[in-house]
Amino acid sequence: MLEIKKEDIKEYKVNKKSRKKRTLKSKQFLKELAQQVYRGEVFTSFQIHDPNDIPSVFMPLMLMSPDMGQGMHQDKPCMFYSFMKDQFPTGINGYPCFGSVAYLNREEAEIFDDYYKKIEKAIDEV
Repeated sequence: MLEIKKEDIKEYKVNKKSRKKRTLKSKQFLKELAQQVYRGEVFTSFQIHDPNDIPSVFMPLMLMSPDMGQGMHQDKPCMFYSFMKDQFPTGINGYPCFGSVAYLNREEAEIFDDYYKKIEKAIDEV
């Protein structure tokens, strides 16, 4: 019979002092992301009407341990996104579901939103 000792189980812990700060996304990346969202290649949390549905759409948010969530929330995520090619075959509440997720902080999300609005405006003017 297989026996697992308690010391063999490692727990994920966030060390706030030694944790590296996430580098900001470049403006070029955010511009390309806005284009991909407009084309429907990327799904964002901005497209979800009820904020309570966000963890159901982006499954890693629901399944991560509290320590992992705390580590992520130190970066103050504002917008979550995932690529449509990575969606599960079924969805919840009319939304797709994803097994992967990335995020932008508030500053990045504002730049992204600005690019997205410029794209919408340019298309509307045609």
